[in-house]
Formats: sequence, C-alpha cells, structure tokens
Amino acid sequence: MGRERQLRSALSAMAGIAASFARAARRSLPFLARYRATIVPTPVTLLAPIAEGGPSFSIPITGADGSVAAAVTVDANAIAVIVEGALGGSIMQNGLPPGSELTAAQRALLSRIGRSLALDLASSIKSAVGLEMSPAAGDTSHGAQDSATGNSLFVACEIEGLPIPATITLQASAEALESAAREQDLEPEGQVDPRVAQAVLDVPVEIIAELGRVTLGVGAMLKLRPGDIIRLPTATDDTARVYAAGVHKLDGIPVTSRGQLAIEIRTRHDG
Repeated sequence: MGRERQLRSALSAMAGIAASFARAARRSLPFLARYRATIVPTPVTLLAPIAEGGPSFSIPITGADGSVAAAVTVDANAIAVIVEGALGGSIMQNGLPPGSELTAAQRALLSRIGRSLALDLASSIKSAVGLEMSPAAGDTSHGAQDSATGNSLFVACEIEGLPIPATITLQASAEALESAAREQDLEPEGQVDPRVAQAVLDVPVEIIAELGRVTLGVGAMLKLRPGDIIRLPTATDDTARVYAAGVHKLDGIPVTSRGQLAIEIRTRHDG
C-alpha cells in the first residue's frame, strides 16, 4: 500500500508539474500570443508518446547527483513553431518534413529556447516536490526517453490554436518523484517554541454566554423604558450557548454562584 501511495503521489506531482510548466512556458514562447495559442497538458502516462515523423529535439535535466532525471522534448512540428515563431515568420502548414535535418543556426536557436523550457520544467519540479535540478549541456536529436534514471512519467503538452499540431513532451523520473514523496511523508511536524506555546495560553479570550434571543419590532424597541421586562424564550433549565472569540464552543445552564449569575458547563464543542 505504501508503494502504491507513493506512486499515486508521484503521478499527482507530475500532473501539477505539467500544469505549472504550461503556464511558465508561455513566457519562454512569447510568440504563441500572436496565435492565441495555449499549452494544454494531457494526462500523465508511464509510456513515452509515440513520436511523429521528422526530427525531434531534447534537453536533458540532471539532478543533484548529475544523473539525468527529467527532460523536455519538442517534436518536429514544435521545432517548426519555435524556429519560425522566434524569428517572426509565419508557421508553416506542414511543419518540418520527415528526414529533414536541422541547420546549425536552427539548432543554436533551439538550444537557447529549449534550455529556457528546461529551466521552466526544473523550476516546476522544485516548486512541486523540492528537488533541485538543472538543464544538462548538449541535446539529443532522438529525445531523452532512454537516458533518465529509473522508470519515467510522461506528459504530452499540446500546443493548441496553431495551424499545425505541435507537442512538447515532459519526462521525469518516477523514482525521483516517489523518493521526494517518501521524504515529505517522513518529515516531522514542525516543532513549536515552548515560549510561543506558553504565550498563546496567556492570550485573553472574550467569553460570552447567550441566555436567549428575542425579536422586537422597531416601535416596541423605542417604547422600552426602565422597569420594563423583556421576556426571553429560554427556560431556567434550558442550556445556554457560550461563545469564545465569537465561536460557539460550550453549552451550559444558568446557575448562581456566590451571589452572581454563572454558567455551569455541560457540553464542549471542539470541532
């Protein structure tokens, strides 16, 4: 059950990471605003999405130990979107044809923007599970699906609103996310300074006992004079509500104690 819970935690974390990445990536791809395009994460999967024809471009992301723990991969159509969009051109209807090779200038541009996307993913991972990661130097034209340590989780982020379908695939090590989930489960609750705890106990709280309520018309209220009696619906043996700082915390019955009206507590409400 513990293993299943950790896997569920990893899947949930990956979904949150993808949502955070989708928001951050719009800053790395500002030209998408011209097309009113949006980045939409699909559900988390354990299998890498099937790559379409044409080149792909990946930026691996390494963990603190230097091993590859995540990656960002753009497919052929996403490459065309980045190259044309970043240079201010119009996005081609057909994207990059299968078998085409990237020029040195295209690869340099993709490296710069791909690194920005990788930083977005690393930042999203740190925000979600606290793992420190950073983009690795270099890239692989066939993606990084085989280079991450352990089993991986994948999310295909589809860029909607463009003339062509384009996808940015996110990958993260399931073992790394599960390990982070385990550490979060084992983290001890924060210790409270005893002096602070004692100070809280000394904070004054106003206690109000409500003996009853009655509704009067404005005219009747204006006619009240000293000596008049307001009859409450509460019987002498009915319970009265006791409020602490405006919250109903206790119930009791009215009694007299040392010549003073008092409340004998009968019920406590700790919810």
